[in-house]
Amino acid sequence: MASVALHDRTDRRLIERLLGTLPLSERPFAEIGGELGLDEDAVIDRLHRLLSQGVLRHFGPLFLASPGTDQPAFAALQVPAAEFERDLVTATASGLPLLARPYEAVGAMLGASGTRVRAQLAAMLQQGRVQRIGVVLAATADTTGG
Repeated sequence: MASVALHDRTDRRLIERLLGTLPLSERPFAEIGGELGLDEDAVIDRLHRLLSQGVLRHFGPLFLASPGTDQPAFAALQVPAAEFERDLVTATASGLPLLARPYEAVGAMLGASGTRVRAQLAAMLQQGRVQRIGVVLAATADTTGG
């Protein structure tokens, strides 16, 4: 399969930034945009394009198959019986909504606040049950610019 070239250096910088953890703030895309010299809408538009082109496969929490491993789990997720956490995992397993306030959007789906969603994801990161919140790069994407 041929590699998918990124449009420009900014795409590469955005992906490199999102290979870390998405900020657990009210407007994470505005925060990332500020780091990269982009506005919030430009970050969201670029992510939509990169996902639709197949450069990115997934955007959201990267859950682990089990604590202490580095194997991501996209299908079979093992979570405690706590209803909110189970619902949060279910709501975000296929990705976060690419909206200005993704945590608030997930919270609205669950009847909770964005603050509660951010707090739960932060706890799961700390406990090692979530590896990071960011992107999964398609194996064929060329981020070297070559």
